Amino acid sequence: MTEQAKTDNTQAQLVVIEPTTAVALFTEGQGVAELLADIRQKATSLVPDITTPKGRKEIASVAHAVARTKTYLDGLGKELTDQYKEIPKRIDANRKTLRDTLDALKDEVRAPLTQYEAAEEARVAALQSRLARLNELGSSASIEIAAADLQVMLQEVEQNAMDDSWQELLPQATVAKELATKRLGEALAARQKYEAEQAELEQLRQKQAEQDRIDRERLIAEQAAEQARREEENRQRLEREAAQHREQEAQRQAQVAQQAAEQARRDSEAAELARQQAEANAARQAEEVAARAAEQERQRIEQEQARKQQEDERRAADMEHRRTVNNAILMDLMGLGIDEGKAINLIKHIASNKIDHLTINY
Repeated sequence: MTEQAKTDNTQAQLVVIEPTTAVALFTEGQGVAELLADIRQKATSLVPDITTPKGRKEIASVAHAVARTKTYLDGLGKELTDQYKEIPKRIDANRKTLRDTLDALKDEVRAPLTQYEAAEEARVAALQSRLARLNELGSSASIEIAAADLQVMLQEVEQNAMDDSWQELLPQATVAKELATKRLGEALAARQKYEAEQAELEQLRQKQAEQDRIDRERLIAEQAAEQARREEENRQRLEREAAQHREQEAQRQAQVAQQAAEQARRDSEAAELARQQAEANAARQAEEVAARAAEQERQRIEQEQARKQQEDERRAADMEHRRTVNNAILMDLMGLGIDEGKAINLIKHIASNKIDHLTINY
């Protein structure tokens, strides 16, 4: 590929489609395979050097040209879709074929660059991680950490060789190692001095603890002897007090027994008096209950008789009222020329509700 061809491919899409050709391309799919093959040939004919910035730029440019070609062809298809609504499915299918194939081709063309960028990113990340570990070890230096742990951290720092494996980060790594070594060395020395002082203090504490134990045991023995003496004195005192208490308790119990006997006699007399009083109260209450029951029965009988008399009077009045009404109806019926017997029979049927929808208003 000539330099002029390379320039043209990086500035525009890889193909140009005439409008008359676009219709057959998108509606019938004519020439799609050939078009894609032509684009592939143009896109893959470049063999750049991936190790040089220029080569990587050429790969990116060709991949961009493939993307521009996809956009161009897809735009043509979209225009045809807008113009020919009756064949959108076929056009869209060919558009998708073009898009998917050219997307895959773009990724295929750019794959060496993508792989290089990924490898470069991983390489830089690994170097940054190593450098971060050095910085972390240096910043973690503290007298609060045990000397053995500080020694391990210092050995880890010293094992980092400042060679070509650090590549472009060698200056930073050198500074980080020197700073970490200095900080860890100072912290280790201070910690070793502190631990030595603590060990000496621990020996002194142990000696003092042993002397305290001897003094404590002696004091415990003296206190035990004193405690035994006081306990013996207390025992003798308690025995004397117990004897006096037993004598006093015997006298108290005798007095309590005498008081209990007297109280029992009084309780017996009170119980007998209460029993007699209860019997008298029970008899009186029984008489009162019987009297109330007799009075209630008498009142009930009087009320029943009065109710019965009122009921008889009401029935008699009702019968008289009905007789008066019936006589009035009889007179009216006879006045209409109805025979007396028939009129009486009619009134009886009406009064007995034997004639539907006809009643007498008494």
